[in-house]
Amino acid sequence: MTSRPTGRLILQTAICFLLLGLFALGSPAFSQVSTASLAGNVSDPSGALIPGALVVLKSTGTGVERRASSNANGAYSFDFLPIGAYSLEVTAPGFQGQRQANILLNTADVLRVDFQLKLSTDTTVVQVKSDAITMDTTTPQQALTLSSLEITELPVSRQDWTSVLQLGTGITTSGGGASPAGASLSINGLPPAGFNLTVDGTNATSDPELPAFGFYQGPNIINTINNDAIAEVSVIKGIAPAAVGGTMSGSVNIVTKSGSNQFHGSLYEINETSALDARNQFLTSKPRLTFNEFGGSIGGPIVRRKIFGFGSYEGARVSAFQAVSATVPTPYLKSIAPQYANVLNTYPTVAQPAGDPTAISAQYFGVGALKQTDGNGAARIDYNPNENNLIYVRYIRGRPFKINPDAIAVNARTTTGHTDAINASYTHATPKWTSMTRFGSNRIRLQRLDGGFGTDLEELAVGGIDSEGSEQFVKSGHFYSFEQQFAETLGNHSLTTGFILQWQDAGRTDYNTATLKYASTSDFVNNVPDQIVITFDLNPFNLRSFQYGGFLQDDYKIRPNLTLNLGFRYDYFTIPQEDTGRVFNRGIDPANPELGPGFGGYLPADSMYSGDFNNFQPRLGFTYTPSMLRNTVIRSGVGLFVSPHPIFGGPIDEVQDSASTPFRITLTGNQATNSGLNYPLPRSSYQADLTSLQTSGIISTQVVNTSINSNFPNPYSAQWMLGIEHALPFAQRIEIDYLGNRGLKENMTETKNLPDRVTGVLPQPNFSQFRYYYAGDSSSYHGLQLQLIKAAWHGLSYGASYVWSRSMSFADANLLLQTNPQDNDNIKADYGRAPFDVRQRFNANFLWVPNFTEFVGMRSRPSKLLLDGWQVAGIVSAMTGSPVVIRNSNSSYPSDRPDLVSGVNPYLPNSRNTRLYLNPAAFAPVPISPLSKAQIRGGNLQRNVISQPGLVNLDLTLGKTFNFSDTLKFQVKASAFNAFNHTNYSGLVGNTASAQFGQLTSATARTLQLTGRITF
Repeated sequence: MTSRPTGRLILQTAICFLLLGLFALGSPAFSQVSTASLAGNVSDPSGALIPGALVVLKSTGTGVERRASSNANGAYSFDFLPIGAYSLEVTAPGFQGQRQANILLNTADVLRVDFQLKLSTDTTVVQVKSDAITMDTTTPQQALTLSSLEITELPVSRQDWTSVLQLGTGITTSGGGASPAGASLSINGLPPAGFNLTVDGTNATSDPELPAFGFYQGPNIINTINNDAIAEVSVIKGIAPAAVGGTMSGSVNIVTKSGSNQFHGSLYEINETSALDARNQFLTSKPRLTFNEFGGSIGGPIVRRKIFGFGSYEGARVSAFQAVSATVPTPYLKSIAPQYANVLNTYPTVAQPAGDPTAISAQYFGVGALKQTDGNGAARIDYNPNENNLIYVRYIRGRPFKINPDAIAVNARTTTGHTDAINASYTHATPKWTSMTRFGSNRIRLQRLDGGFGTDLEELAVGGIDSEGSEQFVKSGHFYSFEQQFAETLGNHSLTTGFILQWQDAGRTDYNTATLKYASTSDFVNNVPDQIVITFDLNPFNLRSFQYGGFLQDDYKIRPNLTLNLGFRYDYFTIPQEDTGRVFNRGIDPANPELGPGFGGYLPADSMYSGDFNNFQPRLGFTYTPSMLRNTVIRSGVGLFVSPHPIFGGPIDEVQDSASTPFRITLTGNQATNSGLNYPLPRSSYQADLTSLQTSGIISTQVVNTSINSNFPNPYSAQWMLGIEHALPFAQRIEIDYLGNRGLKENMTETKNLPDRVTGVLPQPNFSQFRYYYAGDSSSYHGLQLQLIKAAWHGLSYGASYVWSRSMSFADANLLLQTNPQDNDNIKADYGRAPFDVRQRFNANFLWVPNFTEFVGMRSRPSKLLLDGWQVAGIVSAMTGSPVVIRNSNSSYPSDRPDLVSGVNPYLPNSRNTRLYLNPAAFAPVPISPLSKAQIRGGNLQRNVISQPGLVNLDLTLGKTFNFSDTLKFQVKASAFNAFNHTNYSGLVGNTASAQFGQLTSATARTLQLTGRITF
């Protein structure tokens, strides 16, 4: 077929085969890094190592010192250091001392600073120059570090620091499904739910059932923590050290700010109004919008050089009319189906499509009232009783609220959220070893109510129209964690070891209206559903699970320019158990084993599935600095990384109120017809309907809700990489990495007890349809990643990255609820692009603060006030299109696809003007059996072969800072997002049953944000 051009990655080099061979030698099988390490050697002019040298490390901000002595091999080390700026001084009898200032340590840095002392009889200490660009010569990990300057001064819409993460290579923000947009991310092509999110090293997810930056379905404006509290954001990926656990892809850690020896603070206000924004391309006018974000921070000494405090708060308010689009019923459909008036009349009224008097649906574009507020506060106290001990305690509080409009105005959704997170840490240093003890607590609660719930607004679905129903929903949970780590340098070995104990609670309350789906207009008119879904009231419950983990990491410096990284980690994740024993998971029926799991008796409530003890995670890597290649580091490694099963990915569905009262049943058309059930299906009749269904034998008295395979091992990844890093002139460095991985034992979700496609006969007639989870999906990723980074030099800093990659899977390559395969008996036929596969991606950013007074030679105070302080910043993004799911909702099978017509281009040439992107003539429907209401076979269209349009975007910021004194400054900024108002279309309708199939339904217009900030 002909398709739009996309990048293709073909990596079949000798290096790849070598790395694969190294991986084959390995055994198949939430602690995180939030601090830094500093180490090095002390030698004399001949290169001989000096033992017993005194090394003093001093924090620039707090003045706190730590002392160490070089060992018999001349090596010194400082471990578990808070990030920040330091100076380092080395002295030894008979030698001239040396001091190096401006040493900047970021999260997960393992920085080496070597000293070569000159012979001397005096005690003079000389200053030595440090390089502007530092390179990691010790570990094979990939690390992205975003400073508070970058997330504040680069154009960041509404202070959403998560949007800047995509400046790193191999990082794709992901939303939809179970996660709110932008709430999770895929790292190097691995599952979005496979990453780990921490603040100061302990759990910081905003969802008790999976890792996420924001609350479920996004009521929040502020993700995790307010920007003014962030000292640094780091992403650790690639071959991470063994200290990183509970993740198969990588970790995101936020380090909070602490006070210093001087008082500093800020006050700011951010404003956006529709008057300054561009009109959305799908609307004829600009909906009213007012956005305000405000806050401030203050930090300083409580007791100088001993106790320091820091606090910040950020509030946000949105009042707007938001663009709303949906497929809605036409006047014709309302006229021929008056029995559904209670639902159809809640939709907005649209005109009958011109030239089609019998069309049942049309696309609606309108506006709805949006109200959103958020508040996030953070406080931290650091206590340094002496140079050998450091204690801090930190607290975060978040309270989001949102009323989200819907095309059905009465079904607006109200959501409130609560989060309270506490972290405490104690670091103790001795002359030989250093320890860190850490505790975390994270409590989350979310409540959600749809406006139509009080009137039993049911979900009706026909021909692309879907009213979506209504729900009253609560989810809540709590994480507790305790960690202990030790670090010591023995000769040329840098050893770190530790363990973690984490306790997780997660629970729900859930009430829903019914769902009725119809295969055709005639079935709809005659009230003959082809599928009915009834969700019975699920009263409050709580699932509890634990993580027990430990690790050992040895970074062995074989030679001054060669380090071998040896790590081993083991984690055990217990099986979730419900507090009152309400876990109901069916096994295999011995009389009908061919049906598979889900048709037999209930497994014990405390054994939802078998525990996985095979979570061994060896990691091997090296870094090498060739003596003939100046300023170059070569790094490589392989490793295994294990994630726990998210509570959302199966376990949450195993809870029901009793053995005879399921959480949800799904009836086929034949079962619905035999039962006499049809619209309306009020919630008040659910129990009577269940009794009737069970008494008549249409469904069993012990109905299966969902089923998990009793062999449900933890998902894990096998990763390998080879990279080269080189320092360039003018404070620049370039990285070129090849990354490969396999994601294994990932979730696969099937719908079981589907009718025979032709005859409509059910495998088990008195069972409803149900979800079945098992560890059957796998993914693969190959990526060439290039990155250029420039440190600040004469006021200019910039970075650029390019990734050429390919991510493939059999399903969604996720750990949550997956899209069903088209054919349960032929999973291989669904092999295709992963949902987050982006073949080519380019990002660039820059920040320029020119010194005009030096350039023009005017140094008076008025001149400086007028000419200095200007800055320009920008982010450029470009990417090829991600896959879109093409399916036929008229089929009772959940993931049926059409046939692709040979020789017909599926893409239309003038889509930017017509907004019709796909050619309907390229997709041929497969006949539907009248007995099963399903396609008689699966379509031949490959899964995810169709791509949405790509994206090109430029965000710009122009700012001016007025320096009234050395400490008092006022800054004003204007930031334009999508500065040139380039139309990036999205929202491609992929349902062939919809009259709007192939149309692009959304776009993002330019928005302008004004900021005023005072710092002191």
